[in-house]
Amino acid sequence: MRTLFAAVLVCSAPAFATFRCPARGGSPWREYRGAHFILDTDAGDSDAQALIQDLEHFHALILQALVGEQVAIPGHVRVLAFADQTAFEEIANNRNIAAYFTLGQLGEPTIVMPVRGAWERPEMVAHELAHYLSRYLFPVQPAWFAEGLAEFVQTAARRAGGTAFNVAGSHVARGAGALGAVAGSVPIDLVSWIGYDQRPLPAKELLGWTGREQGESPRGHLYGWLLYHWLWNQRSKAFTQYQKLLGDDADPASAWSAAFPEFNPKDAAAMARLDQALDQYRRHGQFAFYKVEAKGDETVTGPVPISSADLHLLIIPVANWSASSSSKTPRGDAIDEALVEDPGNPMALFLKADRHEALAVRRAADSRAGDWRAWLFVGMTTQGADAEAADRKAVAMNPESALALNNLAWLLATTGRAKEALPFANRALDLAPWDANTVDTLAEVAVQLGQCPQALQLEKRAVVTALGAKKMRERQSGIESRCAEKK
Repeated sequence: MRTLFAAVLVCSAPAFATFRCPARGGSPWREYRGAHFILDTDAGDSDAQALIQDLEHFHALILQALVGEQVAIPGHVRVLAFADQTAFEEIANNRNIAAYFTLGQLGEPTIVMPVRGAWERPEMVAHELAHYLSRYLFPVQPAWFAEGLAEFVQTAARRAGGTAFNVAGSHVARGAGALGAVAGSVPIDLVSWIGYDQRPLPAKELLGWTGREQGESPRGHLYGWLLYHWLWNQRSKAFTQYQKLLGDDADPASAWSAAFPEFNPKDAAAMARLDQALDQYRRHGQFAFYKVEAKGDETVTGPVPISSADLHLLIIPVANWSASSSSKTPRGDAIDEALVEDPGNPMALFLKADRHEALAVRRAADSRAGDWRAWLFVGMTTQGADAEAADRKAVAMNPESALALNNLAWLLATTGRAKEALPFANRALDLAPWDANTVDTLAEVAVQLGQCPQALQLEKRAVVTALGAKKMRERQSGIESRCAEKK
């Protein structure tokens, strides 16, 4: 499916009390590149260099903890790092989080954090990085698994000489060796909660948990970690099977049923047995952990200045606004401000045109022919040969954009050139395996190439990834009908 640009609510600069872009007297922002990160920050050069090297080290450690080797991960994850802790808290709309993971305006994976977070709360930064990396292994994850996995491996980023925790009776104690960089130790954010005799989270609720916590207690995170750790330690063979099924089929419910038939969520007695096992594990478990060692690539290039207009368009879409009055600030104010600062900015012009005025977008491409975003937007607002030429330019200029690759693949597939579309569709899915549209595009290519079993499996995954969205279910029905006709 061709990816439509996600119009999002954004907030004008006056909505921020502390953060200021350079055009309003704020510090200049610069971009640095490492092997796996694009770092955008207003930190000084030495801090920026140190931060990206720390992030690369975390990347290597988390990957080692997840798969035991340094497998290739395509593309880069963008990191927006604020030198001012208060500015970060304002953008995050939360004083208690150390970092968070989201998707940027063009679908790019993004971590938002304060610069000092990597030094003061490395596990929390590693937790968000684990969410990103694990999606390449398991594009669809139930919330308990997503948080349990991230909590399990985040301790690999614990500083050398730190404390590796396990549990003795109901008390948290040092694990043997206090190894520092380990996986499986009690996460630092759960240490004060694991021995606390709070109301348990029933297994049936945990399996259907949405990922949102109620109040200050991290019950979902705690019991997600407990279930993950218990399965890893007590049901390792079945847990390996579950993870394989989850990665292959992207269907959490069927994967659970196949791997753990003795824990049927519809069987109250079975859920009671699982509840009892987890409670015993929480109270009396000796949590096994293992040492993790890996070195990150320390190569850093840059810096490259970031314009004030582009900074607006980078930060505003990933601002973690809650349902407060500030979230209703018209996005047009920020777009207008970006255009005042840079009248030819392709993204600002595209947003201002509200996706309907192709002429404004074309003017941006003519004036910024070297900006891949301009050609991406031309492809979205034109048809036929013009759209194809623009899509190809966008892909050539930014071969890491899953959005550009998917748009080109869809155009080629829907104009009878599925074989030509295949490498672009495959690459888009490699870069964004969590995106339902990229999965659907590859399914379309597969059905046109006569590969119906693959197409049906992919479309099933697209529906699960899209959380059962009506449009994707309609696509699934259509592919099923076309495959039935081919028999």
